Amino acid sequence: MPQSKSERPHKRAKPEQTSRKSYKFSNAIDVRRALENQDQNAQIEALSALRSTLSVKSGETVAPQDERLALVVQWMENSPGAHDIFEIWEGTNQSSSLSLLVSLLSSVLTLLSSHFPYHSHGIPIIKMLLSPKWMRKITSYISGSNELILVSLKLLNSISHFGGGRERKTLFEAFPWDMKTLAKVSHMRRKGKGDAEDVLARPDIRTYYVFFILSFIDPETSSLVKSTFLEQQRDIFLSIFKGLSQDSYLVVRKVLEVCWVGLWSDPKVKRTMKIGLFAEVTIGHLLKLYERAGAENADGDHIPADLVHHFLLAICTRPGLGICFKDRGWYPRDTDVDVDDEPKKGGKIFNKILSNILKSLKVNEDARQQELALKILVACPELVAGYWPAVGLTLEPRLSSKWIANIAFFGLVISQPVPVSSFLIPGNNIYQPEPPPLSTILESILPSVSTKMHFSKGLQSTSHLVQHCTALALARCLTKLSCVFRTFQDVESALEEDESGQWTRRRREVEREARRRVPEFQVVVAFSQMKVDAKEVKLALLGESAQRLLWLYHLCFPHMVAEARFDVGKLLQGLVDASQDTVREAGNVCGLHDLKQLHVLRLLQESDQFTWSGKVANSSNTYLHALLKIFCVTPTRAVRNTLRSLLRKTLAESILFQEHPDEVDIWLDSLPTTCRGAGCEAPDGATLTDESDGVATFLDDCAQRCIKTPYRYLEALRDLLPMENSAVDAPSPLLITVLEQFTAKLAGNLLTPSDALAITGFVRRLVFKLAGKQRELTFLCIFSGKVDDAAIPENLFSQHACVTAAIRREVSIMHKCFSHFQDVRRVEPSASPEVEDFLTKIEGVPLPESSSARIHNAYELVDWLRFVEHTLQPQDIVRLSAAVERFHPPALKDLFENLHPADSLMWEGGDLKTASKHLLQVLSFDWMFMQSSEADIANKQCRETMLECLFLRPPTRIQIEHAVCLIAYDICSIMERESLVCDLLLLLSAIVRRALGELSKENGARLKEYVLLRAPSIHGMSMSGDLPDTVQEALYAFLDVSLDPSSEDDRTMVSSICTYWTESFRASIQAGRLQTGRSIKLWLRYADPDNLLNIINQACDANNAALTPSVLEVLEFALDTLRSSFTCASSSIPISQLLRLCRVLPDSEVLEEMIAAAVTSHLPPCHDGRPPRAKTLDFSVSHRYLPTSGSSQLGILPADFISRLFQKAIWTESTSRIASGLVYAQSGVAKEFAAWFNSGAWTTIPFEPLLPAVHAVLDFLGGDAIDLFHDTVTIALFDLKADATRKQQLTSLLQKNMQRLAVDQFALESVCIASRLQSFPPLADLVTELAERGLQWAVRHFSDPEGEDEEDRLILAQLMKIAKKGFKAKAYFVEPLLTTIIQHRLADTVALDIGIALLQCSPLKPVVVNRALQNILQHPQFLKLCGSEESSRRGLIIRFIAALFRFHPTNTCQPSHIIPLMRIYGGTISASDRNLLNIFRLYEAEKLTPISSILAKWSPSPGVSTSSPLDAIQNMDPIRMLRTCHVFPIWRRMSDEQEDEKVGLDEQVYDPLFVTLFVAQMLVHHPPASSLEWVQTFRSNVFSLLIRCLSAKDEKIREASLGLLARVWKSVELSDMQEKQHALYIFNLLKNLIKPSSDGPPLRLPSFASLILSHALRGVFYPSNFIYPRTARFLLQRPELDVTDVPMLYGMLYGSSDDWKKERGWIVRFLSDGMMSTEDWKVLKRRHTWELLSSLVQSSVRDQALRRAVLEVLANLTSNVQATTSLVLRSSLLSWIEMQPILRSCSGPRNGQWRDALCRCLSLVLQNCSVPSLPILQQAARVTLRLSLASQTSTFHLSHVFMAAIGILEQLELCIDFSKSSSVNGPAIPSKPPYHGHGLHIQPPVPDPLRAWGGIVEDLWQASMTLDEKFVKWDALTGRLLQWRGMVGEDGSPMGEWARLEAVRVSMSSIANCVQ
Repeated sequence: MPQSKSERPHKRAKPEQTSRKSYKFSNAIDVRRALENQDQNAQIEALSALRSTLSVKSGETVAPQDERLALVVQWMENSPGAHDIFEIWEGTNQSSSLSLLVSLLSSVLTLLSSHFPYHSHGIPIIKMLLSPKWMRKITSYISGSNELILVSLKLLNSISHFGGGRERKTLFEAFPWDMKTLAKVSHMRRKGKGDAEDVLARPDIRTYYVFFILSFIDPETSSLVKSTFLEQQRDIFLSIFKGLSQDSYLVVRKVLEVCWVGLWSDPKVKRTMKIGLFAEVTIGHLLKLYERAGAENADGDHIPADLVHHFLLAICTRPGLGICFKDRGWYPRDTDVDVDDEPKKGGKIFNKILSNILKSLKVNEDARQQELALKILVACPELVAGYWPAVGLTLEPRLSSKWIANIAFFGLVISQPVPVSSFLIPGNNIYQPEPPPLSTILESILPSVSTKMHFSKGLQSTSHLVQHCTALALARCLTKLSCVFRTFQDVESALEEDESGQWTRRRREVEREARRRVPEFQVVVAFSQMKVDAKEVKLALLGESAQRLLWLYHLCFPHMVAEARFDVGKLLQGLVDASQDTVREAGNVCGLHDLKQLHVLRLLQESDQFTWSGKVANSSNTYLHALLKIFCVTPTRAVRNTLRSLLRKTLAESILFQEHPDEVDIWLDSLPTTCRGAGCEAPDGATLTDESDGVATFLDDCAQRCIKTPYRYLEALRDLLPMENSAVDAPSPLLITVLEQFTAKLAGNLLTPSDALAITGFVRRLVFKLAGKQRELTFLCIFSGKVDDAAIPENLFSQHACVTAAIRREVSIMHKCFSHFQDVRRVEPSASPEVEDFLTKIEGVPLPESSSARIHNAYELVDWLRFVEHTLQPQDIVRLSAAVERFHPPALKDLFENLHPADSLMWEGGDLKTASKHLLQVLSFDWMFMQSSEADIANKQCRETMLECLFLRPPTRIQIEHAVCLIAYDICSIMERESLVCDLLLLLSAIVRRALGELSKENGARLKEYVLLRAPSIHGMSMSGDLPDTVQEALYAFLDVSLDPSSEDDRTMVSSICTYWTESFRASIQAGRLQTGRSIKLWLRYADPDNLLNIINQACDANNAALTPSVLEVLEFALDTLRSSFTCASSSIPISQLLRLCRVLPDSEVLEEMIAAAVTSHLPPCHDGRPPRAKTLDFSVSHRYLPTSGSSQLGILPADFISRLFQKAIWTESTSRIASGLVYAQSGVAKEFAAWFNSGAWTTIPFEPLLPAVHAVLDFLGGDAIDLFHDTVTIALFDLKADATRKQQLTSLLQKNMQRLAVDQFALESVCIASRLQSFPPLADLVTELAERGLQWAVRHFSDPEGEDEEDRLILAQLMKIAKKGFKAKAYFVEPLLTTIIQHRLADTVALDIGIALLQCSPLKPVVVNRALQNILQHPQFLKLCGSEESSRRGLIIRFIAALFRFHPTNTCQPSHIIPLMRIYGGTISASDRNLLNIFRLYEAEKLTPISSILAKWSPSPGVSTSSPLDAIQNMDPIRMLRTCHVFPIWRRMSDEQEDEKVGLDEQVYDPLFVTLFVAQMLVHHPPASSLEWVQTFRSNVFSLLIRCLSAKDEKIREASLGLLARVWKSVELSDMQEKQHALYIFNLLKNLIKPSSDGPPLRLPSFASLILSHALRGVFYPSNFIYPRTARFLLQRPELDVTDVPMLYGMLYGSSDDWKKERGWIVRFLSDGMMSTEDWKVLKRRHTWELLSSLVQSSVRDQALRRAVLEVLANLTSNVQATTSLVLRSSLLSWIEMQPILRSCSGPRNGQWRDALCRCLSLVLQNCSVPSLPILQQAARVTLRLSLASQTSTFHLSHVFMAAIGILEQLELCIDFSKSSSVNGPAIPSKPPYHGHGLHIQPPVPDPLRAWGGIVEDLWQASMTLDEKFVKWDALTGRLLQWRGMVGEDGSPMGEWARLEAVRVSMSSIANCVQ
């Protein structure tokens, strides 16, 4: 019974409930039975129940065992494609039924999409839904009821997400995007507010629509679909952002995540497209989300503002990513220079979009927007200058929160770092010669927004808060200005500018303009002197900001400050009070007072008006007193460092320290640091005051006296200095003043006991620290005696015995510091009860809460130590130091410094051996060393502790020198104690080693000079000849650390010491005795070669009695030292002198090596044909073999030397080198060696050292002169010139010996011998046997997972060489090797090369070949290694497979072998893909079966399956297909011939032969059935390629293409696609161009005609392309196409439209692509096309893109012989080329002058090469060779080419690894001309730079031989050729072998002539 409308909403749930009870779907039969019910209501109930059963919740994971999934699969198997649902759907019109059906299909697709095996059931459903009929129904529902809209969008989402989006492309093409209702749908939200999580569980209409749009750009979507969608449906995508601010958090997050991951993170989507989407409008919609700053869930983490904030930070603040472009910093955008990474819009800035976004950000209301703005400005400094006038911030001072926010943001923007990177030339580390514009710099520092007026008004405001904010903002501006000044000064220094430099002028301009934009200095002074009645914190804040401004004004505007009347000294008043304890306790403002002090001190340092001698107001003290007082009491390290720098600067300029400015630090470090509280007393009742005040007052008084009468104190100082030693460094005259005033005040009783004790302690510390600066202690000992005399008990305080004793104790400590390690006897003191009681009492004192009280307690304990009368024990010091550390750890420094060195309590009492870093930080090295005993120095741990203390903070060179000086004093005073001297030298070595590692090179050199030459003890030890052995060893270790024998600077530094020892050696030889040999050897390492040669000369002239063993030992050592520098000294060592040494040192290996070097130095490099001995080649000495006067030395070698050489019982490598060199230098030596060898005398010598000499003799004389019958003769004798009979005898001998050896033994020798004998047919059996041993070794080697060494690579290189030459290998040797290569080394290119070569050497059986093929195809890494990416490895594997296929094609051509190859076939024109296509064609030829059934499943994209050839063609990359039309391989043929030609981008170009055949298969078996399919096929550009095939040279390809186009033409006529008439018009034009041929195949269509028609056809189906309207208009304007004319030439080349630049670029590219044959050249020549292009280039000098395109046209033109000849002879091409680099006029070449012009062009190319390029030089060398062989070429111009080429070659040699020369077997073979335009500007990689280098050397040397005279670099070039021949051998470089023989002949002739 039907229900009423009013009751329907209430009672609809009842039928559903009953249906669920009555309908149980357990299998497919139940489903079909329920759906077959004819009752409409029952059918609705069944559908509702079925939908409820199959519904899937959002986010639910469907398991494979899910009952719903099983039910759907069973149902689809019984009802494929859900045809019963579609039948019901087709027969009903009720809204309720329709919504149920659509929702049910959505659930079914969701279930089937969950797992891949069930996708096949869903594909038919989707195909049906995407058909036009059903898609119209679905889209019609979107304009229906809300429920229908909801389920329709749900279904569309299910289709889009099915199978990971596999049908998304089809859905995109089928969906009608022009529906008007979509705009309404995008705003249809569910009314009411539900839970946030409910949005994704139950999406509303808008949410479904948004998710549907997002599905086309999510990460699973292909980049091509994304690009197409965004290009065609841009407005649809942007519509989702319009209402995004009203969507829930989860929807917003989904949208932004997909946009980031799917769009911005996809590099294949054009960045210009992304930027066009996220322009100002879209960003404006996103900015609305900032208003939702609150949490929208219970957990508080769903904040939309945070979400959009992080998204905008990602796309707006990273240069080069998102919409943020990398700008040029403060430099303006150069619109004339092409920049790849830049927006396409115009404007003077790079980031126009961000500039507009900045204007809309509310920086003073939202912290997130403020952060976004700041980071945008940091990433794009160019926007700062234009930001201020655009944003209009209110900066006029007023007390309001908005103004405070504005001024704070203003300061943050100004505080951004200076863009230093923009000051560098792009791609280089060199600064730009021109500075940025002045206006941009100023706007980034002090914007022109009335800053001066606002700042002045703010500083004078009545509100303290306004004043403080203004001061902070102004301080930020001035800080930025100082950073700019500092950066500009660095640039000026780097560019070495003077006062007229551009950066210098710009810095002065910035300073001048900045002065106009800041308040006057008087305003700042008034602000700093303002009286404020406020709280302490407010006062501190205002005071700190005022002092900061004063300092910054002094720093930035010194001239402005100098013009004002301002006494900077007044700022010192009050700073002393700020450092007292009372201020320290004020924790709230303590840091601010420290900052004020810091600012004042920095100001004083910058001011040139401040002098330390000025008087403080109302006081007799100077400013020095205040500075010293602050230095003593301040606890802040920054203040102390700044104050130290200030005092060093001011005092060093005065007469006090002008001679020794470094001494200021010593005085400052000696100041007291104790801090006493009020009421402190000594044990004797004497009042103790603060020591710092007394010492500061005393020093101030002394400084005033010294500055008044300096000469008086200088004379007194001179009187104290020892007259006999002028090397003493005189200290400051202030020291004498201190002594005078100390004596006078003590004598006059003018000092209080406390001050007297403080001054005595200061003097003691000062004298001790000065000891580290003096070279002699005499003066300081005298001075300490004077102090002792002044502090005698009579002058001290008799009523205060404790103070008097403490003063005397200080004097005693001072004396002990000068007698360290002397009087070491120490009596162990007894324990004192008083000390025990005191320490116990102190340990019980509770820790005070006040920090000042703790400090006072700690220093009271220090005073107790100074006054205590009892001698303390180590355990007492342990307890005392623990108590001091408990109160105030820094006081430990004073505690330990007041320990008496004579007691040696510091190391044991302080437990310093295990001291922590905190303890070491308060200690000093000098006092630790002074407190150490002999046992402490001997302890390694103690030495390491002292070293750690010295280097805990990076020390200066002066500090290290002081430490070294202390050690040197002790060494000098205890030379008789060997062990202690050794330990001190070990400590000194450790210090120097650490210092040289941390100091700069300059400071390290100065330190070494100080230690070795100025430290008296070290210098004395260096000159001493009677040092004990242990001391000498320690000194050797010290010198080994300090000096580098290979350093010229170090050798020069100690040259005086070395000269002393060489002179001593001469004197010793003359005296006939040598007692200091060990000391001499110690310093000979650092002697220069001249001194060493003098020693050698002296020894040669000495008599035998003087040549004692000690002298010979020194001589041997001198030779060994000289050997390292022999290369540079060899020219000054006559060989005769070396031979004289043979009498003295007959068995010296070092001497023999030097003689060998001398002999070979006069011969050509690699004269014996052997590889270079050194891994790094030195080409600077390659010309040494030339005939010189020194070469005659070889001709006068005595005969007895040669005879003694052959009589040696032991031959070394040097002996062999001498013999080899003499063989090539003197002809008689070769015969003498042959006679000696024939005598058999060599049998007692190991044969290996004889090999080089045997090589030399055989090379020189041949093998007949030697009796070669010894069993140990191996590879060397086969390497050269033995005759045939002798080789036969050696063969049997070698076979007999090799059979007894294992395979791993002599593997290298085996393959080398086989390689040498391979060219000798009678020894083929021996070659086979030896090569098979190599194969056995290779099997084991390739099975080993370990890496290869140099020997392994050599064996493999020789084995490959043997295999390529061919030999008869047995199958049972080849088969295991092939198996091993396939299983273990399929990715090894060397192994694959060997395998391919071996296939030609052995007759393998078919079963073996099949097994090998199966192993390759089933290899687990096969698909990975042979993927679509072209590589040498992939090419070798496919070559390997092709060779196996051709071996036994009858057996190998099986479907099981072909199918795996189909997966790796890419259809491109690359060599590997052509090999695969040949395999397919071989299969068809052998099986007489078409491969179409297998090829039907081919897919152009790996991993993507296709169902038919039509699907595969539609999935082909249309861009790659278009590139194929451009780079059309005109040479491709239909026959099976192997073409050698390659195009530049072969792996990026489809094979037109394959495409033609594949299209034919598609049209036969699966032609497009609908208009949509035809459009998709046309959009793949395959038919455009068929048109281009009509220009192919091969007749069969043209015939096949024409037949296919005719078939397409007929099919298009029958279709109903919208583009039908356009396509037919183009086909009709094509038909009219095809001229019938009388003998069959069609004539070739000119390239320009086929290319323009291809573009036109593509434009029909890509109407958005800019070329479409132009080609359409051109073709429609004429009834037929003129094939003898260049289409659209003038209209595009000289167009005046808005897109004229695009048009010109397109037509130039069109000309380049169309120039493919002589016929095409005739077309171009007819319209004078080249003349037009050349003139266009001359008029567009700055258009780099045009120039590059024209060069591509030129490259294609010069690839044609006729075109090249015409251009050179008639169009003055060479003159035009010559004009390009330097733009100069040149007359055209006439009468053969084109060769000279070409030479000049080549010289210009090489000279203007900014970066040396090996490929460029390789091509230049080949051109040079061809030019040199041509007649009438000017040698003058050729020599210039040689000089430029060799100059580049020398630069490139620094980057070539010559250590791998052993694996090179010949020069690289460069690519052959002609060179086409495509890929012209892509520099090809050089796989083997060493082989390329060898080829260049050979080409240049061969070209240089055509010159009439030698040019300057000919010697160096010949040396390189000889070394190259040595690397690759005779076979690798026949030219080098000829040059070697000639060089040896010339060298011998020269030597012979010199002898005569």
